[in-house]
Amino acid sequence: MGRALGAGVRAVWRERWLAAGGLAVALAHGALALPAWIFVSAAGWLGVQAALERDGGPLQVLAWALAAWTSPRVLALAAGLWLAGWLLSGALRVAWIAGAMPILAGRLSGTTAPHFHAGLAYRFAPAAGAAVVALALDLLGQTLVLATGLGALAVLPRAQGSAHPGAVAAVVAAAAVSAAFLSISLSVLGDATVVRAAVAGEGPGTAAMLAARRFLDRPAAFVAAALAVGLAALLAVGTLESLGSLATGLVGGAPPLLLAVPQLLIAALSGLLAAAAELWRLSALASLSLGGAQARPVDGRGAPAPGPHEAAEPAR
Repeated sequence: MGRALGAGVRAVWRERWLAAGGLAVALAHGALALPAWIFVSAAGWLGVQAALERDGGPLQVLAWALAAWTSPRVLALAAGLWLAGWLLSGALRVAWIAGAMPILAGRLSGTTAPHFHAGLAYRFAPAAGAAVVALALDLLGQTLVLATGLGALAVLPRAQGSAHPGAVAAVVAAAAVSAAFLSISLSVLGDATVVRAAVAGEGPGTAAMLAARRFLDRPAAFVAAALAVGLAALLAVGTLESLGSLATGLVGGAPPLLLAVPQLLIAALSGLLAAAAELWRLSALASLSLGGAQARPVDGRGAPAPGPHEAAEPAR
């Protein structure tokens, strides 16, 4: 696990320009959610205007706004806008991973790294299919945690009057810990599936099967690597935001427009750190799940594509 994390750090540092793509994906995720919120706000405002035109009181204004928000057409359009934004955001993230992971895999293996557009062209389709499998695994893990929580709420009140409440509590705690570990494991397995598809060009079924086989060989290494990267990213982003808040607090009397500049800079740096941490986590998972595996070329010609800073040799 230590070697995988170290190799991932070196690969991300050498290709740190890829973090800018992650920041762009995060910004696009927020922008794509705006149409649904704007539509819902506009529908509520139209309801408020209709109530005000009839000289209605506060309760009538609230009733008209609720009627506008609960209208079947408004709900259907809002759900459609949200679903479209969510799908486009997911497609952008898959495109970023499909273009970035072959480059990082080349750095990890010491071979020639392909161009970003080559990975995007030849790895998007398998990575998109693997992302659907990863989403299903993630939903399964969340359902498992939810079912365990509901079961604990149903069992614990009845266990207070039993003869062995401590034993019941211990069993419930063990079940909760097991459900949390399985949920994290399923999420990590989904990410490993996407990584295999993006790097090796495997289909969703093959990538999921081979990733599960490698995961079952060393489950603790996979989960510990993902948790270590998550903790490091949380500490780094939290420290940066704390230092930024302290720096802006020292000049609290400055005009708001002047304070907006360092705040935007801190937000951009935090986004870059989060994107770099995501690449680091995926690189570590690639090292663990693809160690010794042979990746197919991504340029469609049978040879690795040239690196992002290397000129392609003319065809003979």
